[in-house]
Amino acid sequence: MTVIESVLPFVGILLGLIILHELGHFVVAKMAGVRVEEFGIGMPPRIGGIRFGETLYSINWLPLGGFVRLTGEESARVFVTQINRFGPADRAGLRSNDVILEVNGVPVHSQEQLAQNLGIALLDDESEGPIELLVDREIAGDRGPTLERQTLTLEPPPGSEIDSISSRKAAAAISHIAGIQVGPDPRSLATKPRPVRIAVMAAGAGVNFVLPIILFAIAVMIPQPVAEGPAIITSVVGGGPADQAGLQPRDEVISVNGDPIRNASDLSLAIQLNVGEDISVVVERDVVQETATQRASAERERFETIVRARLAPDQLEHVVQPGETVHDVAEILGVSASQVLAGAGFTNGIPLEPGVELLLPDGQRYLTQPDDTAESVARDLGIRSTVVLDAAGIDPLHLAPGTLVTIPQGPTGITITNLRRTTVNASEGFFSAVGSGWDRTMDTLILMRNRIRSWIAGGEPLQLSGPIGIAQTTGEVVREVGWLRLIELAALLSINLAIINILPLPMLDGGRIMFVLIEILRGGRRISPEKEGLVHLAGFVLILMFVVIVSYFDILRVVDGESALR
Repeated sequence: MTVIESVLPFVGILLGLIILHELGHFVVAKMAGVRVEEFGIGMPPRIGGIRFGETLYSINWLPLGGFVRLTGEESARVFVTQINRFGPADRAGLRSNDVILEVNGVPVHSQEQLAQNLGIALLDDESEGPIELLVDREIAGDRGPTLERQTLTLEPPPGSEIDSISSRKAAAAISHIAGIQVGPDPRSLATKPRPVRIAVMAAGAGVNFVLPIILFAIAVMIPQPVAEGPAIITSVVGGGPADQAGLQPRDEVISVNGDPIRNASDLSLAIQLNVGEDISVVVERDVVQETATQRASAERERFETIVRARLAPDQLEHVVQPGETVHDVAEILGVSASQVLAGAGFTNGIPLEPGVELLLPDGQRYLTQPDDTAESVARDLGIRSTVVLDAAGIDPLHLAPGTLVTIPQGPTGITITNLRRTTVNASEGFFSAVGSGWDRTMDTLILMRNRIRSWIAGGEPLQLSGPIGIAQTTGEVVREVGWLRLIELAALLSINLAIINILPLPMLDGGRIMFVLIEILRGGRRISPEKEGLVHLAGFVLILMFVVIVSYFDILRVVDGESALR
């Protein structure tokens, strides 16, 4: 069941997002006239593939990934434009449109490097023989042209001397030694204008930014239960922003910054979108008045107030004293009893000792299992959790003296709930859904920004997850809220994938774009492909180490039974 609920949905979602990401690179590269040598699903080693046109479409063994291999990603390459008849290159079998990759095992990326390496090879006292050229050649096939790598032997003309070569320009030296004219490969990415190269590199992240709009729109078009509301304040922390603004328990929140609030989820989102700012809150409350007959009557009063949504509020702390109950602590801190239990460490409910037989009403018996809580047993058996606690001999009202209770205050210092527990099925039409998809995508980006701002300001640390953590999250989403929510999870993962890829980190798309920007700042002078390749290799190693470290902590969390959705 774990494989079906966690691994398979996770692999399916991630693989789908990566394929669409790489498809963005593929389409824009094709439109720009760049040769796409391979479109790979998964990462090598290769299982197999099929060729259509000039592109090999491959399936690879490692499922978490994908790639598009473009011609000349880091180098414009050395393209043979013309061969002098009966010259050394002609005798060696070199053809027009061949691409020279190496001279005597030394890579060449430009006309100047080719001239230099040919001259070095010619004057090498140790070689005293022909020059070996490694070339890429386009070969016509039944399914389209393919690139074939070949090694050719070049016999330089007799009597060539260093003085006559060094004084020549690169083109003349190449013509003298090899009998060819060369230029940049017109199908390579590196020969394209810089805006085109940036567009090709950014296309994958662009797809991952657009995809959430579509996924969120699909999600809101599918009928699903929505809390009817309205949103009610259940507790107000003394001295907090809400308390200072005059808000009280039982207040009904009508709007935030002019936007109507339907339920508690709307209110929570509105606050999180505006952390670090003052927000306008409109509430309604009952006002009890005495009539002439001395009978109490309730009227509704509406008023507007300004509340500061803090970036990084301090946690509430209290050490339980002898004789204090959970409700006493809740009253002292201005929170609910359930928050006190969670702050005392009972995040997933009150744990039960495994192997204890519980005698329940109507003669029912239950043997507790590892990881059982009063709440989980009550839910499974369809009874109240207080009945389970009584049978286990646990007093839920008293905590051990000296227990430290720590509770996050939240940005405004309130707790909220829905006045009614009922839900209604809601969905949106196509055009409305597209607008909602855009709004939810933008809201997600704002929430991410605010989460980072809060962390920098001293708030809760960021929780990073690797593949294991994301798989755990996927399984919990399926178990707790159903398969439909996987659409929204896929949208969130797509946004994260877009942001990560566009960061200026080596090996990633943003890192490659950064090298193009550096080239612009250098007046068109490119950093050598060898140096760029080393930077990307170092980036790959660091990213791999980071994934391993994050995965290690993901495994620890799974072993400890902690939720990924906390």
